Amino acid sequence: MDSIIWAFRHTERNIAETGLNLLLEMLKNFQASEFCNQFYRTYFLTIEQEIFAVLTDTFHKPGFKLHVLVLQHLFCLEPLWDVATISYPYPNNAMFVREYTIKLLGTSFPNMTASEVTQFVNGLFESRNDLSTFKNHIRDFLVQSKEFSAQDNKDLYAEEAAAQRERERQRMLSIPGLIAPNEIQDEMVDS
Repeated sequence: MDSIIWAFRHTERNIAETGLNLLLEMLKNFQASEFCNQFYRTYFLTIEQEIFAVLTDTFHKPGFKLHVLVLQHLFCLEPLWDVATISYPYPNNAMFVREYTIKLLGTSFPNMTASEVTQFVNGLFESRNDLSTFKNHIRDFLVQSKEFSAQDNKDLYAEEAAAQRERERQRMLSIPGLIAPNEIQDEMVDS
C-alpha cells in the first residue's frame, strides 16, 4: 500500500497515473474478496486522506479523473462493519465517513466555513451514484476552495474537452463532401 501511495503522490505524471490505476484495480479486487472489510478497516482512512491530498495539490491536476474514480468508489462502499457485532459511536459506515471527511477537509481548508465543507461532503454522498455529477461537484469544490481559482484549470476539464473534440470530428465526418477524413486527421495532428 505504501508503494502505491508513493506512486500516486509522485509529481511525474506517468508514475502517478500508474499508482492511481493500481489503486483502482486493487480496490475493485478487494470489493469481491472475503477480506474486503478487513482491508478497508485498515486502509480506508489512509486512502481517503491521501487521495484528497493529491486531489487538492495543483501539481496533480492531470490525475483528476482517476482521483474522482477512487473517491467515488470509497463513497459507494457498503458498511465496513456489522453494527450488531461491533459497537461504534456511529450508526453506520456512511455517518462515520461523513464525519471523518468533514473533519479532514475542515482542518485542511481553514479558509472555508464549516457549513461550506459540510455542504460539499453531503453533496459527495448525494451524487456518489452519478459519476458526472460527482465529478462536477468535486471540481466546483476545488475552485471554491481557492486552491485552483487563480490557475489554468484545463486539466480538470480534459476529459470533457476530448469528448467535445471527438463529437466535433464525428459531426464533420457525417457531412458528405465537407472535409475528407485524411484532412481531419491532419487537422487533429496540428491542434
